[in-house]
Amino acid sequence: MDSEAGAWLRESMDRAFGKAPVQIRISGGSIPISPFVDALGIPAVTIPTVNADNNQHSPNENLRLGNYKEGILTIMSVLTQPMY
Repeated sequence: MDSEAGAWLRESMDRAFGKAPVQIRISGGSIPISPFVDALGIPAVTIPTVNADNNQHSPNENLRLGNYKEGILTIMSVLTQPMY
């Protein structure tokens, strides 16, 4: 979270929403990102865009429309954030 990539993402989120994002060091168990980080030697982060009770990978998986819209804004802000 304290990396250059983390600072870059915080700036992006602040630009999109007008306030700093909530940062929690957790992620789903089915995201196989560490082999890419290790092999390529690059930093990586995940940015969840779902509601807390979305029940991922279960029969009643869901996504609230508000979270969907905020997720689109989040991704747009990340893709348009100038690099250092």
